[in-house]
Amino acid sequence: MSFDTAPIPSSSAVAAGVTLLVSAWFAAASGAILTDNHSTRLIETVRSEVAEQNVVPDERVTIVVEARRTQAAL
Repeated sequence: MSFDTAPIPSSSAVAAGVTLLVSAWFAAASGAILTDNHSTRLIETVRSEVAEQNVVPDERVTIVVEARRTQAAL
């Protein structure tokens, strides 16, 4: 008696398929990023809103740190 089983893809074929799938995903993502026209407009909007705000700090605080040095043990 002889049993025939369905061929199982080897691990190298699976690895090649996963690599191809991930590469295609990165290519699609980079294409979407490069063709995004809203980014420039969004950046200009945010910059103009920040420039319109005249933020003045309430007060100036100076922090003085004092410490004694000890000899480092080697």
